[in-house]
Amino acid sequence: MKIIILPHKKFCRYGKILKFNKLYKKNLCDFLLNNNININNNCGGFGRCVSCSVFINEGFSFFEINYLKLNYTLSCQFYDLNCNIIISIL
Repeated sequence: MKIIILPHKKFCRYGKILKFNKLYKKNLCDFLLNNNININNNCGGFGRCVSCSVFINEGFSFFEINYLKLNYTLSCQFYDLNCNIIISIL
């Protein structure tokens, strides 16, 4: 499975494809940080600051509809990655 990160001037200049083999239990923010994508994480992953927001361009249909609003989510609150997604860091 893979996460495709679209290019962003500050965080991932040329975009990146990150691969993982099975269900990833940690949150998306930790996954990005562990793979050298220095996403903002001002509150330490408690979902209070909204600095780690991402837009899910593709793959959002695999998640519960009440979990996402307009395809935006906090990466620190996005757990159990189990499918291919394409994201934009906001």
